[in-house]
Amino acid sequence: MRSALAQAPSRSFAPKLPALAAAGMVVAALVAVSAARLGGYSPVQELAAAEVLQSRLVRFQSDASGVAVIDATTGRTITHTSAEGFVPGVLRGLNRMRQTGQADAAAAYRLERLSNGQLLLIDTASGIKLDLAAYGRDNAALMATFLSSTGGN
Repeated sequence: MRSALAQAPSRSFAPKLPALAAAGMVVAALVAVSAARLGGYSPVQELAAAEVLQSRLVRFQSDASGVAVIDATTGRTITHTSAEGFVPGVLRGLNRMRQTGQADAAAAYRLERLSNGQLLLIDTASGIKLDLAAYGRDNAALMATFLSSTGGN
């Protein structure tokens, strides 16, 4: 027979401290964001109009060994890149955008260096602008060489 004094199950309060710490961090984050917004901070920053320092119209022509970068004004080849890497990769994406928007596949791209340091690749057919810094310093530097290179042909 069971004893009259049945023991109640014991409760463990071990997770209480980590749960309170997590809740405290959430509250601290909300207070910090609220204070910043009330103080006038906006996460969307307006870019000041920047002057175009350098500009060049370029076309890209793919072949089995890579991509030829061509000055669209003179028709001279600036350089030839390998079939792998940044230039062919970014072109695949831009060409897909041109196909979905029924844009002219042979239209030139405009490469621009701005006074604020930005380097842009602008699709003249679709109007898409790519800030090349978003793709990494080395990739932006590679595209920047297309602005000043005179080419070989």
